[in-house]
Amino acid sequence: MSVVIVTGAQRGDEGKGRIVDHLAKQKDIIARFNGGPNAGHTVVTQDEKVLRLHQIPSGIAYPDKLNIIGNGALLDPIRLLEEINDLELAGISVTPKVLAISDMAHLILPHHISLDEVREAGRDGQGSTKRGIAFAARDKYERIGARTELIIDDPAELTRKVITGLELANQARATVGLPTHNSKAEALAWLKTTSRLSPYITDTVSLLHSQIQKGKAVLAEGAQAFDLDIEHGMYPYVTSSHTTTGGALNGLGLNVKSIKDVIGVVKLTKSHVGGGPFVTEITNNPKLTDQIRGPKGKNDSEYGASTGRARRIGHLDLPEIRQAILVNGITKIALTKLDCAERYGTSMLIATSYKYNGKVVKKAPSSARRLEKCEPQYTQMPIWKGDISNIKTFNDLPKEAKNLIRYLEKQLSCPIAMIGVGPHRDQLIIRR
Repeated sequence: MSVVIVTGAQRGDEGKGRIVDHLAKQKDIIARFNGGPNAGHTVVTQDEKVLRLHQIPSGIAYPDKLNIIGNGALLDPIRLLEEINDLELAGISVTPKVLAISDMAHLILPHHISLDEVREAGRDGQGSTKRGIAFAARDKYERIGARTELIIDDPAELTRKVITGLELANQARATVGLPTHNSKAEALAWLKTTSRLSPYITDTVSLLHSQIQKGKAVLAEGAQAFDLDIEHGMYPYVTSSHTTTGGALNGLGLNVKSIKDVIGVVKLTKSHVGGGPFVTEITNNPKLTDQIRGPKGKNDSEYGASTGRARRIGHLDLPEIRQAILVNGITKIALTKLDCAERYGTSMLIATSYKYNGKVVKKAPSSARRLEKCEPQYTQMPIWKGDISNIKTFNDLPKEAKNLIRYLEKQLSCPIAMIGVGPHRDQLIIRR
């Protein structure tokens, strides 16, 4: 059992990147198993470099680690090359020795992004990141998609797919008044740039298993989070990939025998980006939500790393975390942003259950329709005063902070093994 899976236990933005960054020190391989450029992971290195990652796994900050983009990911080659360039400018070398891309990962083609723009410009907009995710996933399941293998094996076929797709997108764009594409010229330019990824593309399933057989330790990194899973999330306000433990196995070609631990990342300052029901959302106190969100531009502020959008803010929601623990088989919790608890004031509300159709339920339903009918049932916990960002051990935390951690462990029946008290690598309390 050499694989540790890290997954978000809420709605995303929990701080998975910094947890993966911490765990990567002890691992040999960091593998991304789902999502695409719609995800945003922020890593702050020891020398204060802020890395905003979208498709590249969070282990890239370590020069001796192998990072894998698995077959479950949806890949935008242009944005990936831009990300590689940004990392190079930050002094981080990204070569085929440290980054491998699955030859089975599906490509986000130019017309996928174009069609996303069309949808978001019309009445059917879903508040997406307009990264082409849904349309790439649609083509994947219609079995007309393009995998990265075509970049190497059949560039002519890949060019044909891009031209055909852009011509169809032009028809849709004309109906909403968006400018159209020069299909052939854009396709040829796209392919020329995309071909630069050829050295990175390989059979990552065989690579992973061969390394595991050699005793190498693997960290599987998820994007988005449980409530956004296409199967188990609050459908239809979900992403187009599998964000769960099952998604990790399928998205990397691993088997259940390889799993050692599943770490669920939970953020104390509950947030959400986009549409859909938010049971514990704070809607009647904009001053409080601004206070919890923090100043835009700070590493710990509540603005999307991919979009820059202000996140919706709410109270900690235990029913949704219980459901995430159940489905993912979470063995440990990493709690982030404990240092931001004081943003709530002298006390914070925690939803311990919902009222649904007159009954008290302890776990969140996997449906937006049902969530809309849920009423949170709260308990109140006192908040400490003072900066805790330099505290290194659990015993040194304020009494109220320790009581809060113990209360959450009891409510969730799951140990909290890591506690984030700041955004930096060394601002993490490890409980053994």
